Amino acid sequence: MMTSPHTKEREEPRGSIQVIRTGVLEYQDAWDLQRALAAARRQGAVSDLLLLVEHPPTYTIGRRGSRSNLLIDDAMLAAVGATRHEIDRGGDITFHGPGQLVAYVIRDLGHRQRRVRRYVEMIETVVIDTLRYYGLEGTIDRALPGVWIGRDKVAALGIAISHGVTYHGFALNVEPDLRYFEYMIPCGIPDRGATSIARLTGRAATIDEAAERVIESFSRIFEVEPCSDLSLDDLRRLAAGVRPHREDPILRTDR
Repeated sequence: MMTSPHTKEREEPRGSIQVIRTGVLEYQDAWDLQRALAAARRQGAVSDLLLLVEHPPTYTIGRRGSRSNLLIDDAMLAAVGATRHEIDRGGDITFHGPGQLVAYVIRDLGHRQRRVRRYVEMIETVVIDTLRYYGLEGTIDRALPGVWIGRDKVAALGIAISHGVTYHGFALNVEPDLRYFEYMIPCGIPDRGATSIARLTGRAATIDEAAERVIESFSRIFEVEPCSDLSLDDLRRLAAGVRPHREDPILRTDR
């Protein structure tokens, strides 16, 4: 008996991704964990992962970035309760803090690994689709990284890919303290600003609600089933003893 193409498509199993909500993590802790998990993913010790995180106030500067785009010195950083890290993703300077949902994607691109641009476009689509839930229309400017509403950035994007495995991801401003963005030149672009879902909608927005929307959008756009079988402690155990090799080639991109 022959089946229609539509029936066949429905019968094909979808992939899956483990979703872990970590709560608040220090940035260095999350960065170390990501790199260990990316190495573990290359070795097949873990499956694809979506980590949803909040950070204490933190400025990160990517490989293309400049310390000059952070407008305060180390003494002022301490005064405002923030830290600074120079890291291995693409892009320039970004702020992470409470009220911002950070999504780290540890994913084996497999035969898709040469389609980096397509992967980044799908990540952007996840953010735009999430924003539509709030009645907001995000846009992409191919000359500038991130997702924008008007001239203000609502989500930062920066990824790294090593041997076909992704890490880093995107940071969505749900309801952060936007004053922290005044202490930097976002992504090194002097005539642009930052905004948030709460500011744009004029109502409170929660990390939990935004996380649900991100999971729904990610699952649909990447055609995967979300699973929540692992805890943060499980991830730490799986990653224990696995470290990225210093010689691993890394592609860093913000687009």
